[in-house]
Amino acid sequence: MRWRPAPAARHAARPRPSSARNDNTGGGTSVAAAETKDVAEGEVKKSVGPGGTITYPSVTSCLTITVYLRHGGKVGGHACLFKASDGMYSDQILPTTKTQVGESRVEKIDVSGAVSSWNPAYLKTAIEKSDPVPEQKNDPDGIRAVVAGTLGRQSKKVSVREVPDGTLTR
Repeated sequence: MRWRPAPAARHAARPRPSSARNDNTGGGTSVAAAETKDVAEGEVKKSVGPGGTITYPSVTSCLTITVYLRHGGKVGGHACLFKASDGMYSDQILPTTKTQVGESRVEKIDVSGAVSSWNPAYLKTAIEKSDPVPEQKNDPDGIRAVVAGTLGRQSKKVSVREVPDGTLTR
């Protein structure tokens, strides 16, 4: 016959697992605050991470282009009718945005701003470089086609909307 300890002794001899508790002393990964970026006239900014925010200040005669990436990040471009002092020309915004997006998968593209002030041609050739300058026209479908074509995406992923003057947050 094999020897066995008494029932009380069996339980006492066996170590019990302790409950895991968070003592807030580190060692884990902390959740960083969501990133916020301002995109001024004539700028394109690389992706904010998932949950991040892009703010476009002073959108009056401008168009903002926000590319929503599948992983939750965003890339933002702020095109203005006339080149801002340190910014890019309007025809440089989409190619730069495309470079920033790179191979990332795109969920959707939002174009917002003074749509009725823009001719889609301004996104291909800046007003300052045009001779003659194409007239303004309210052509959301034309803007959608240029944005989709330049970014290499399907038109159905691009929304175009007129918004009142002010600061836009995406």
